[in-house]
Amino acid sequence: MPDLIVPGLRVVLVGINPSLWSGAVGYHFASPSNRLWPTLHGAGFTSRRLHPSETDEILSCGLGVTNLVDRATARADELSKNEIVAAAQRLASVAEQWQPAYLAFLGLSAFRVAFRRPKAVVGPQPELLGGSRVWLLPNPSGLNASYQLPDLIAAYSELHVAAHQ
Repeated sequence: MPDLIVPGLRVVLVGINPSLWSGAVGYHFASPSNRLWPTLHGAGFTSRRLHPSETDEILSCGLGVTNLVDRATARADELSKNEIVAAAQRLASVAEQWQPAYLAFLGLSAFRVAFRRPKAVVGPQPELLGGSRVWLLPNPSGLNASYQLPDLIAAYSELHVAAHQ
């Protein structure tokens, strides 16, 4: 999946990796069970719930999208630790090139592995990456039963407030 990034973004959303569905149709977060689109709308990032085929429209909302690992899989746990750790350097380069205000990682486990921070929690992180502030968010995948839609919206709303101050 190609990155969806332009200069001047407030937030670049960093997915773990594309699903097989996203890889097949060519849209970020395309699986019908993915809750990113209602979450972004509920948190105030978008004026309406977008469809995955409208991914490009998030650029006008100050959002971009990239993935930690480019390889599509059925489940993120199919990625190796080495793939995830190696991807962290690529994200530093992305941040340096595009200079978004925030890189928002969508998934605790992958972030913890990639940045060797096993106790990282949802919310702002202390480090900068390529000059961008780092925020950790729960994964909106339907496979993430730990967070229901209201919980996702609440977590993403905190980033929305911070990014628009």
